[in-house]
Amino acid sequence: MKRLLSALLLAGFSAMLSAQAPLWDLAKDKIPEALNHGAVQQEDGSVSVGGENYFGIPPSAFPDQQNFTVQVTVTFPELTEGTTMHVLLKQKKDGEDTGLGLTFLNFPTIQAHRPIINGMHIGDKRLKLQPNTPYTFTVAVRKGSPTYYLNEAPTGQYFVLLLPNDEPMWVGKKLFPREKPFTSAKITALKVYGSDYTYKSPKEKVTAEPRGGIAGKGWMVDAPTVVDLKRPKLLFYGDSIAGGYRGQLLPMLEGKVYAYHWSGFVGGINPKVDELIKQGASVADFDLIFFNNGLHSLSWTPEKATDQQIIDTTRAIVRGFKAGAPRAKLFWIATTPHTARRAEPSKPVTALGDKNPVVLRINRLAEQVMKEEGVEVIDMYTPLAARLDLAAGDEYHWSGPAYKMIADAIVAKTNEALKGK
Repeated sequence: MKRLLSALLLAGFSAMLSAQAPLWDLAKDKIPEALNHGAVQQEDGSVSVGGENYFGIPPSAFPDQQNFTVQVTVTFPELTEGTTMHVLLKQKKDGEDTGLGLTFLNFPTIQAHRPIINGMHIGDKRLKLQPNTPYTFTVAVRKGSPTYYLNEAPTGQYFVLLLPNDEPMWVGKKLFPREKPFTSAKITALKVYGSDYTYKSPKEKVTAEPRGGIAGKGWMVDAPTVVDLKRPKLLFYGDSIAGGYRGQLLPMLEGKVYAYHWSGFVGGINPKVDELIKQGASVADFDLIFFNNGLHSLSWTPEKATDQQIIDTTRAIVRGFKAGAPRAKLFWIATTPHTARRAEPSKPVTALGDKNPVVLRINRLAEQVMKEEGVEVIDMYTPLAARLDLAAGDEYHWSGPAYKMIADAIVAKTNEALKGK
């Protein structure tokens, strides 16, 4: 009997270990030759990347792209100003609407790490980088929703339905041809776990009103736990700009309004997108909806999209929100400027970008639709065009003070709309 019990316990323990074993481990698995572009494996098992040198984890390590965990430990032997390092990048090219990434930025004005999800660069997380200091990042994707951790501490949970692709997970690969990569990075550990592994952080806080994801095909809404049935509900929808002001907006509304966040965008011309928008907008009985669709539509040049096509797609977005949340008051947030890149790392942005005429066109046509549909417009283009010094310098994103301007505008309209309720 004892032997049988011991055998059963041993079998159970072995099964648990097997279930928790990584699908790919840098310490054990060889980097495929076809995916190694100059990366050098050291005697201690670590791999050096940087400059033009990088490697990839094979796509076969990600059989379920809705449920997996990647854990990487990286050290930077030296830090050079004005450089970028994509430590993780499961994406073919910038702007592609699938996959994820993890980027390090080292500039005089900011040192940070930044998630990339479905092509969206979502908010810089400031981090004072130190040379020869190990940083362990974990990206846990659960039911399509990625959460990022630094040294076990959660840095952001993103209720975006991660869209799969067949690309390797690149380590150290450049995303933009013109970007200047870190000269060197040492990857000391890198593991990929499958759906049978559940990452749990001892530093993750348990809150009275935890947030969770409500998802459908092609969409996911980050939703709070509702305990006060009388509290108003608000939805804000947008791309990485919404991800940027989210951190400012949620604390400002806490205890007053339940804020739901739908991180998404309509990148292509699609006059039938109203059905998808309707699904996401119907997850709660919303009082207010703030939405934008712009920076992922910079391909809407006159050669590729007529005025009428843009109007029809924009109107479909509006009609979708109206159908899904018929009693909600809608607000359109004008698309923020496309800016020039920072000329020098230590200098602020001083000019608009070459794609800004597309932004102006989208805003002009959107304002026409909003007027016809009775939707109030919040102009965030004008104040930010006057404050280019607040631009992040990557053409699209902004610094904390700029995001607070947007959050302040939303809160002001919220207070005005809910006054007396």
